[in-house]
Amino acid sequence: MKKFFNKINSFHIAIILLVIIVLVHIGIILAPLGKYASAFEETDLIYFINIRQYAVQQVLSGIFPLWTTKIFCGVPFFANSECALMYLPNIIFYFLPISKAIDFSFLLHFFILSFTTFLWINNRIRDRSVSVIVAIVSVFGTNLYLHFAAGHLSNVITACWFPLLLYLYDKSFEKKKYFYIFPVSIIISLQVFAGHFQYVYYTALVSFVYVLLFCRNKYALVTLFSSYIISLFLVAVQLLPSYAFYLEGGRKINIFDTNASSICAKFKYLFSFVFYIQAYLPQLFWEKSNYMGTLCFVVIITTLFHIHDKNILKFFYVAIFLLSLTFEPIVNVADKIIPFFSWFRGPVKLNFFINILLLPILAEGIRFFLSKDFKINKLYILFLFACSVLIVVFREAVSDLLLTGFEVNKITISIINFSVKMTAVLIFIFSVLLIFKKYKISKIILILLLVAEPLIIARFHLNPVCLKQDFKYEYITREPFNEQPRFSAYRNFNLLYDAENISGLYSDRLGNFGVFSKKTHDTKNENILGLLRSKYNVDLRTSSIKKSDNKTLNRINFYYDYTIETDKSEIYKTLYDKDFDIFNTVVLEKEPQYKPDTEGEYSLNVLNFNENSIEFEFNTTEPTIVLYTDNYSKGWKAYEIDNPKQEYEVVCADYLYKAISVDKGNHKIRIEYKPTFFIVGLWISVAAWIVFISFFVLFYIRKKQKPKTTI
Repeated sequence: MKKFFNKINSFHIAIILLVIIVLVHIGIILAPLGKYASAFEETDLIYFINIRQYAVQQVLSGIFPLWTTKIFCGVPFFANSECALMYLPNIIFYFLPISKAIDFSFLLHFFILSFTTFLWINNRIRDRSVSVIVAIVSVFGTNLYLHFAAGHLSNVITACWFPLLLYLYDKSFEKKKYFYIFPVSIIISLQVFAGHFQYVYYTALVSFVYVLLFCRNKYALVTLFSSYIISLFLVAVQLLPSYAFYLEGGRKINIFDTNASSICAKFKYLFSFVFYIQAYLPQLFWEKSNYMGTLCFVVIITTLFHIHDKNILKFFYVAIFLLSLTFEPIVNVADKIIPFFSWFRGPVKLNFFINILLLPILAEGIRFFLSKDFKINKLYILFLFACSVLIVVFREAVSDLLLTGFEVNKITISIINFSVKMTAVLIFIFSVLLIFKKYKISKIILILLLVAEPLIIARFHLNPVCLKQDFKYEYITREPFNEQPRFSAYRNFNLLYDAENISGLYSDRLGNFGVFSKKTHDTKNENILGLLRSKYNVDLRTSSIKKSDNKTLNRINFYYDYTIETDKSEIYKTLYDKDFDIFNTVVLEKEPQYKPDTEGEYSLNVLNFNENSIEFEFNTTEPTIVLYTDNYSKGWKAYEIDNPKQEYEVVCADYLYKAISVDKGNHKIRIEYKPTFFIVGLWISVAAWIVFISFFVLFYIRKKQKPKTTI
């Protein structure tokens, strides 16, 4: 095997890895349209699938979706980074059906993870055969594979670039060149555009530690810091709007209830290094797990026991350090010491980086076992035998320990019992293979088991899901534009039909609406339902749509009476009061520019409407306040179409909506979402990419023109 891999180049190895990934997932590739490989139930997937399909549909229709009216009464769309509109590999979504695009995107990025891991490991140990084995394990033996679900595509496409960054840092250290600033900057930019900022941050944190320990010269250090600074300018078009959304959004004010224990590690999760238990942990099992294969972990421990190399120990110490950062007591300290650490609520995501940084130890262990004259401590073999026997003898106690604190059912108990027995058997087999280490067949069996175990477990984890949206939302929208109602559907998010949704559990919504919706949970108050334009409720149990008789606001409303209130709690009380007339009085948070004095009359004609703007003309006999029942955000502008210099201030009204005050007369007005952060970020990014490409071309030309020295 070693001779074969030494004869072929990296391109051929890439083909081999791609073929392996295709063959393992051939059932997914050939699956009918609408079927997704996932560990989640379909109600968890609808939102994440639809935001990607919605983005494609909007772009193909000629609209860049900065905003969407379809969910949460209006919300920034592009600023939600998980939409990944600027991520170049997402171009496949424009050519493939959504189910195939999502599954193929996963497979593409699993290939990227495996091949870049091969490049990194091979560059460190110079052994192609071992590096290929570790590359396969990197896909199936790290917890990133557990994110194989449409809702977690952004996790995979962001994190998979991490090994390539480590490879480039190593090359900059070895070659002593600043050239690697260019590819590193591009990879970091891809990570940001991929849409999962938590992985971007943790990549930066782990990269800093890695360079300090393994690549500490001026070339690698300059590459690290310069690349992140350059990337800030290259990705400003995404970074600035996303940051503005964060300031206005539900994540900042913590409207999304998240149990701290669900995002920090506990000591019982450490058993997942050895025992396969991740699919049966409670919430966020895919991040809490450290499972990378029982045999892989035993090989790593054996390597640490027998090979006393400083670099190997460094990788182990870094893994321990990162693991410590996932525990709540350490997290509280890290929040005060490490910059921006408190901004990101998922330190358990460091488990992926822990798994990756254990791979060089695994590689050294495999190379050690494949060598002709490796020596294993006999007492160590006896220790492994004892461990396997003790696990079998006390399997019930071990199973009870693994189940402590977890949700228990018959399936969970049976799987945990199987996992305990499987672990004992694998440790026993490994012990036997060490005894017969001089025979080639023992080494072949060991390699096959190392690869097969995590691969089989990973595939067992997947649960093909066929999504079926049974509710015909289009039937509830056949009403006049200005009276179009919204529906409420628990945990369903619809971006595909011409309907608007007001409910859901995700925190990617504006803060005002998030707080308002929490206050109105399960309410039957007619004022609140009328304010939200909620006329329909989708019942998931009966698959039926229930219509209420509540009178609701229009999309565009005209008011000649108003009240001023700045305290949000008081505004809600006012609106909730059944004696308050939401149809004739609007609640403003500041005095209007044009104050209505008396009741007037108006006529309305909507000229154009899309997700980013609305144009309408109207005539009013008195100064009026125009309420647009779409969420308020600072990025909205309003002006006269025939006289753009005539601008109107967009203010927050009725707790969450936007309003403008207009003088009497004829008006033709455009209200559009044109956030300053997006405009500024766009110009910064365009200028940065022009400068970046220019410097790269100049660098390349100088390199070509540099005369070769001869001796």
